[in-house]
Amino acid sequence: MTENRVFSSKAEISRCFCKLRRLAFAASLVAAAFLSWTDFACAESAGLVLVDKFKVADKSEGFSEPSGLAMSNAEGFLWSVSDAEPKLHLLGVDGVLGNSFKLPALAGSDLEGVAPRKDGSVLVLQETDRSILVVHPTDPIQLTTIPLASLKGYPTAAALLVGNPLNKGPEGIAVDPESGRVFVGIEGQPRLLMVLSPELDEIIEIIPLARDAGFISERVDDDELDLSGLAWSRSSRSLWIVSDKSRQIFVYNPKSKSVKSISLTFTEDGEQKEVKHPEGIALDETKGLLYILTDDAKKSRLYVFNIPKF
Repeated sequence: MTENRVFSSKAEISRCFCKLRRLAFAASLVAAAFLSWTDFACAESAGLVLVDKFKVADKSEGFSEPSGLAMSNAEGFLWSVSDAEPKLHLLGVDGVLGNSFKLPALAGSDLEGVAPRKDGSVLVLQETDRSILVVHPTDPIQLTTIPLASLKGYPTAAALLVGNPLNKGPEGIAVDPESGRVFVGIEGQPRLLMVLSPELDEIIEIIPLARDAGFISERVDDDELDLSGLAWSRSSRSLWIVSDKSRQIFVYNPKSKSVKSISLTFTEDGEQKEVKHPEGIALDETKGLLYILTDDAKKSRLYVFNIPKF
């Protein structure tokens, strides 16, 4: 009897020891998961690394209200537009204006986003008229206007945007050069991403950029969260969406519908700073550079950062 009791006690001790080992192992997994999560969260909230910044406002050239931004095929230049005048501008990566192409009067002056295509044409958004301008920067300028309302599938978008104010329209545009798909961002209530056919005749998909999809800001309420510009990343096959009010970049994968966030903060001379009034965004993935264009009157700047790694 004594031997049986001793054996039972040893078994209990062994079972307790195994249980403690299992609990310790589980705790280590939780800790590892927590550390991975915190590392990821820190990576997302980390500031940008500033490479350079340049003054860009030039009222004499009609570039006093910079808006859209995109890489051009010309080495050392970006495409940009301005609210001030109906012009398509070549902006140097050093902030110096190059050629400016004056658009016909019918183009209007409320120009927002800009995106180049493989055929050499440049797409420009006209916010008030809710249209896309297809511009061939030749002499003379060739221009075609495509109202969003003329696209197949637009009634579905119109039903969602029935209460959208006139000043809350198309703000950003980007092109996937491989597929030819065109992305148009609509700010307002609700925020929408329209995926257009390469022929610009059909809306293939309409994606709400809602809070529950990951479009969240600690700075502003959901109804104030805007979007200002779009850029397409070939390497990650994702859209980089810059927001003025929240001072963030949302990296959105249209296929997985996943979202990551980058704060528009950086350190300069030991001081923490923010990018104010961002309007345009462009990626030079060959050189690893991120360009942000701001609309801040005489303080308008072209910021150059290293592309952050996730």
